[in-house]
Amino acid sequence: MEKFIRRLSSIITTVLIYVICAYGYLSLKGFVFHDGTFTLVQPATAQALDDNAPHDIAVKLDDNLALNFKLADTLGKKDAPLVMYELSSLGCTHCAHFHLNILPKLKKDFIDNGDLQVAFINFPLERKSMQAAMLSECVPAQNRENFLKMVFENQREWGLSFNSEKILKSYALANGLKKTAAEECLKNNALAQQIISDRQEAIDKLKMQGTPAFLIVHNGQYSIIYGVPDYEDLKNYLSGLLS
Repeated sequence: MEKFIRRLSSIITTVLIYVICAYGYLSLKGFVFHDGTFTLVQPATAQALDDNAPHDIAVKLDDNLALNFKLADTLGKKDAPLVMYELSSLGCTHCAHFHLNILPKLKKDFIDNGDLQVAFINFPLERKSMQAAMLSECVPAQNRENFLKMVFENQREWGLSFNSEKILKSYALANGLKKTAAEECLKNNALAQQIISDRQEAIDKLKMQGTPAFLIVHNGQYSIIYGVPDYEDLKNYLSGLLS
């Protein structure tokens, strides 16, 4: 009986430690990768558009803005007149809403006809979404979009799990990444630094405080939408740029 009580106490202590640590991650929501571990340092949160905000959904940015975001594994034609960078956290529910419900409409109305190219940029908010971000960069390019879709569709499964890494790796394996490669991917310091660099650049140059945000480039001019816009408003905005 005494052994059982000690075992039970150990389990309860472990759970409490996990909850406290998880709360710390979600509260701070910002980190650097150092000496093989994640240290959270800077706040960032998921956000939605304010319904009472002005109707003009985009904020114009400096035309001389210099960004290092890569245009790789994109949706759409490379010579599309509009480019949209989708800055998202894979653990953000607003980001999932955009990717699963609004992006398909953009594909039908703008991407498929060659007017828009969309590039996904990882902006992880905490450790689990960082793991998902790293794996998204390692799966074969032709399977990346399906991996993102799978991760967004199953946010609750891995987001609430005590073993999110195992679940996320299973998604990567289902999308063509070998088990050994998945394990190596999550230990790739250079990759982690690149994702963090993109994230920090968005904070510094785009004034991002949360996710999602959508950087739009047209004729060398930059504008950004913070939060998820109504699709009709987004459609009208993009159509206006094209007209």
